[in-house]
Order: sequence, then structure tokens, then C-alpha cells
Amino acid sequence: MAAAVASASGGLGLGGPPSRTPIATASGLLALLSEPDPSLVRRALTGLLAVVDTLWHEVAESLPDLEAIAEGGEGHESHDGAARETAAALASRVFFHLEEPRQALRLALESGGHFDVMAPSKADGPYVERLVNAAIEEYVSRRAREFDGEDAAGAAAGDEEEEEELDAEKLAGVVHLMFERCYADGSYGHALGVAFEGREAARAAEVLSRLSSSGLPAGEVVSVLSGALRTASELIPSKAFRSEALGLIGASLHDVFGDDAAPGPARRSAACSLALCRQLLGDAAAVASIVTRLVDGGDDDRGLLGLQLCFDLVDSGDQAFASAVAAGLPGKGEGAVDDAGEEGVEVSAPRSDAAWARFDNARRVLTGGVTSELSLS
Repeated sequence: MAAAVASASGGLGLGGPPSRTPIATASGLLALLSEPDPSLVRRALTGLLAVVDTLWHEVAESLPDLEAIAEGGEGHESHDGAARETAAALASRVFFHLEEPRQALRLALESGGHFDVMAPSKADGPYVERLVNAAIEEYVSRRAREFDGEDAAGAAAGDEEEEEELDAEKLAGVVHLMFERCYADGSYGHALGVAFEGREAARAAEVLSRLSSSGLPAGEVVSVLSGALRTASELIPSKAFRSEALGLIGASLHDVFGDDAAPGPARRSAACSLALCRQLLGDAAAVASIVTRLVDGGDDDRGLLGLQLCFDLVDSGDQAFASAVAAGLPGKGEGAVDDAGEEGVEVSAPRSDAAWARFDNARRVLTGGVTSELSLS
């Protein structure tokens, strides 16, 4: 055994930092794992961690020993916390190469600083990304069951045992770091997708708040919100949470739509997405307010966009909703309007005949009058 120690120490520099020099076999280092001297075991673990990505198939034979060290099992009580974390990191890497990401994640959660979610090295990128995805999948699955009123007691026995293997607090910590990384990278769409899948309204509200204060151009903000709108409307199965998510997205779109400092194209895009969002929520009064604000905008582009929204409503096939929107538009006999709804329509002066003509056109579109005339022609 002395020869093995000497060979391993000389070949990988176990007296100092781990060497990256390729070696043909890890047998010498693996032999040191059974040594009674904790310092030799610790150095062997450090050396193995440096070569595990190429010699994982050899290290895999010692997985039971590595897990025992990581867990401080019988006969391994003398190892300190650093050695246990290194053993966990080493075993995690082996499971990653064996394509068992859940087991790799279980051990990575016990590996301390060896599992760097925020700033992984280039070499560690695939490993970290795969395990972060596994963490998200597990976290989303648990959150969805909690939201839907199901708990571990209602799951299959095998699944329940699997879930208990992962530390819930540490798992949540990884997901939190993932969100922080998304904020740093500007990946707000991805962050919203995870929040929606996990049925986390508070987290979604946080992402939207960070998006609004990110300093991104208004057009990019609307693009993210429009993508989130599609995700929420098409992929969230829970009607209750879908309504909550749409409400959050609508509030953010309304902020852009009502921002006079935002560029015209961004505000127009926000208006279209906001109208669709309010329609999905069944809020005809809010859509009427959006159309009213556009028609009252004072320029041809906004007026035409208001009419286009009316055509889109009719094309959606929900004539009852379109008629309800038409009923919410101001009529000439009503005079001036001070507040036409939550979308912030304010009119301080009587409307001109041209404005009333635009409203008449919008109402005809919504009630099917224009469509009928086109069909007859």
C-alpha cells in the first residue's frame, strides 16, 4: 500500500493543488479510499475529482464508498465536512456521466461550493445546466402538486421515497439561484416560464417587477410580456392560476400602454397584447376602455389600431364578447366621459363629430355591421 500511496502522491501532486495531468488509471487513488488516515482519503478524493470526467467509469465501481463518506456512514465518521462535500461532488459527477441526473442532483445538493450554480466554469457548464434543469423539474413537480391539493401521501410509494431523497430547502435554494442568474442574464422569459409551471404567483410578480425595472427598452419588455401571455394562455392547465397569471401580465402591459414616454410602436404592441389578455379574462369593459383610448388618441394610426382590435375581436368568434365591448363604447348622447374604465381613459373635452364617427365605425365592426356589408358587396 505504501507503493500505491507514493505512486498516487507523485503522479497527482496530492501534497498540493490537484493536477490536471492526464493519467491512465485511477486505481491508485481509489485504493487510498480504504486508508484509515483521513488526510490520505481527503487527498485521494481531491485527486479523483480532478480526473473523474475522464475516468468516471473506474470511479463508478467505488460509488458505495463515496456515498458512505459523503453521508458519514459507519466507518467514515472521522472525515471532516470538506471531505464529505468532495465525496458528494465526486459521486454526483459519476451519476451525471451515468445519465442519472436525479441521483447526481441529490449528491450535488450535499457538495457545498463544488456545485456552483451562479458562475460555473466552462468545463462544468453541461454538468451544472443538466442538474439545474433536474432541480427545476423536481421543484415544479412538487409545487404543482401542492397547488393542486395533492401531497406525497397521495403519490405512489416509490415516488414518495424518491422525493424524500432531495432536501427541499436546498432544492429551493438552487431554484432561487437559477432565478437570480436569469435576472443577471436578462432571461426574464425563462424565469416567468418556471414561475408559471411552478404555480408561483408571488415569484411571477417578482420577475415582472424585475423586468419593469431592468432598464430594457419598452419594445423588448413588451416582447417578453407577449411571450408570457402565450405561455400562460396555452400551457397553464389550472384555470384559477391561469387567471391570476394573466392578471399579472395584464398589469405590466397596462404600465407600458399607459406610459407616454414609451415609443409609439411599443405602446401599440402593448395595446394589442393587453386587449387579448383582457379578452382571455372575459373583461369586456376593460377591452372597451382600450379601444376607447385608441380611438380618442387623436391620430390616424391609433384610431386605425382601435378598429383593427375590433376586427380581431370579431374574428375570434366570440360575438357575445364583441357585442359586450360595443356596449361599453361611449355613445354620442352620453356627452363627455371622465373615466371609461381601468385602462386609464380620460376625456376632459367634448368629442368632435369626427371622433364620434370613429366610434360609430368601431361599434359597427363589433356588432357585425361592417362584416355583413362586406359580404353583401
